[in-house]
Amino acid sequence: MRTAVFSKDYEGVDYERFWTGPGKQYLDRLEQKILRHTLPVGESIVEIGSGFGRLAPCYVDRYREVHMVEPASNLREAAMNVFGDRVHYHDASVYELPFAGNSFDTALMVRVFHHLHNSVAALQELHRILRPGGTLVVSYSNLHNPGRIVRFLLGRVPNPFASDKQEYAADLFGHAPSHMRAMLKQSGFALHEQYATCILSPIINRVPVLGRFDPPLSLERVLGAVDLAPAVFVVAQKK
Repeated sequence: MRTAVFSKDYEGVDYERFWTGPGKQYLDRLEQKILRHTLPVGESIVEIGSGFGRLAPCYVDRYREVHMVEPASNLREAAMNVFGDRVHYHDASVYELPFAGNSFDTALMVRVFHHLHNSVAALQELHRILRPGGTLVVSYSNLHNPGRIVRFLLGRVPNPFASDKQEYAADLFGHAPSHMRAMLKQSGFALHEQYATCILSPIINRVPVLGRFDPPLSLERVLGAVDLAPAVFVVAQKK
């Protein structure tokens, strides 16, 4: 029986197609830029929800041992076709990862957290498999982003400040930044830094020439700290 990393099922989905178009291509470059800057060099890394290996070029040459966890067989196969035996591949759940405790220097989970029903359980499992002082990089959907606030003022969505977590659509959740920080602390992580994403990508879809703009990471870090970006990359360390 196939397991699931999260509730949303990507089996058979052409996820590579999702990353076409000027806005998505810009966002892909930005996310990879953030990861190349924040991922430390180490012995071992695991990516949860690795998909077709979109982000693997950011880390496969930085670690002696590389693991990808991806339940969708078509996406896992696509990654295998590119990275071959340089990577260990797993069909597993983020809630029950097939690794011993203290196994990894780094854990990466991008575009997965917003699909999780039990966010704290996932963070606790990531804490378990990381070595003391290990690095976690995780992205989440910010419930307090300006677009959501405007839609609330227009009466189209619930008050984003009325709860810590809201379900935008089936298996798609936004989290309040303060709630995200509290869950990290509860799970044994110390927040190190944050980076903003998804600010320009919708605009670039309409005005592709703006995709040539390459914002410095210092700007994305400042924007991440003010808790207004639609999506945020969090860098934390296991205590």
